[in-house]
Amino acid sequence: MSRIPPEDMTTLVAASMSKSCADTAVAELEEISVAYAINSAANCGEHTVTYAKPISATLRTKLEGFGYVITPPAPLARPGDVSIISWKNAK
Repeated sequence: MSRIPPEDMTTLVAASMSKSCADTAVAELEEISVAYAINSAANCGEHTVTYAKPISATLRTKLEGFGYVITPPAPLARPGDVSIISWKNAK
């Protein structure tokens, strides 16, 4: 499910619909946030970006499918909290 449209914001919907909307929003917003970080760094001539939030397995797979390399910074106290996303060797 996508977002609840503005004209329906005052209409009560089923809890399952709200949950579906929230789950979808989290995934969409995560991808938007990562894309913004990557694109901003690329526009500044960078080939890597440090992303200081966990990246879901689904988005990690999508990024790797697009040719990005995701590695943890070393040393890292809590693996998964910070990732280095690189496109330096992309073809």
